[in-house]
Amino acid sequence: MGPRLKLPKYVHGFVDRHGKPRFYFRRPGFETKRLRGLPYSSEFMRDYESTMADQPLPVGAGKVRPGTMTALAISYFASPEFRTLRPSTQRAYRGMIDQICRDHGDKRAADMRREHVVKLMAVRAEQPGAANGLRMALRVMMKHAVAIGLRADDPTRDVRGIRVKTDGHHSWTDNEIEQFERCHAVGSRARLALALLLYTGQRRGDVIRMTDLPLGSHHLGPAVGLTTRLSGYFAALGRLAHACTKSYQRPACFRQLRTCR
Repeated sequence: MGPRLKLPKYVHGFVDRHGKPRFYFRRPGFETKRLRGLPYSSEFMRDYESTMADQPLPVGAGKVRPGTMTALAISYFASPEFRTLRPSTQRAYRGMIDQICRDHGDKRAADMRREHVVKLMAVRAEQPGAANGLRMALRVMMKHAVAIGLRADDPTRDVRGIRVKTDGHHSWTDNEIEQFERCHAVGSRARLALALLLYTGQRRGDVIRMTDLPLGSHHLGPAVGLTTRLSGYFAALGRLAHACTKSYQRPACFRQLRTCR
């Protein structure tokens, strides 16, 4: 008997009951695939190299039925479209999609129609933000379904969002700002929060990230992810933040801010 042929990494072979040799790619966390041809032949190596380049299976992929909303969600979470989103956007999308899977995860994604989307939004009509969030989550899922060939159309394409009529948030007057400043001295977290929110016009989430840099940094632009045209403005603002923060190195909790009446 000659020396035994050493198979490539993750390749397992055996001879079936018909006397035919069979070879499979078996790697933990990856899909098991049959490799055609004999080891090291051109056909075999094409299959092997293609399989080695595959992405690992998402956690839980083997526990759901193919074609369901849950299977579609798992596929979307592993896609480049989702992975390249900002972490905050990923968290928002994942929360909405997980809720969809809890309610309708066993239903087939190919069976969804426009009227289904409208009915699901109508259930949340009293909460327009939640209804529009559901529509957005279903849209990214259906676009992914089209991209992977699970559907030929996007049933959310012609569904309009619910318009929210509101007067918006109350804008503080100069007197209210002065009242707040009298209550919170320079150097306090509340006063720093007011300065950053008032003089930058940025969103609360962006303002919180401004304080993630080491104390004494005079450049806040990259921490917020802003364009270069605002970096000069934030360089000056960095000196203001440094003057106000003093011993505070953690971002303030802006939900706790209240106007002193």
